[in-house]
Amino acid sequence: MTHDRNYLSMLSDAELVRTALDRNHELAVVLAERLAELLNVEAQLDEAKNEIVELNAQVYEWQSEANMLQASLDRIDADK
Repeated sequence: MTHDRNYLSMLSDAELVRTALDRNHELAVVLAERLAELLNVEAQLDEAKNEIVELNAQVYEWQSEANMLQASLDRIDADK
């Protein structure tokens, strides 16, 4: 199997990481490690997006509760 530039350019990111690590060349290993970190960025981004959705829902609940409390305070003030 040839590992020329054309062949390597057709590999997926994960396959490139495995190929670089299998060749055990120091530069290839370092580049493979950095590529592996980049592959994880998409998963981290998805996790962050999910957390934003959850936080927005929590903010909405707290805002609704704050509005209800403010309405209660306004009624108390009106009764005075």
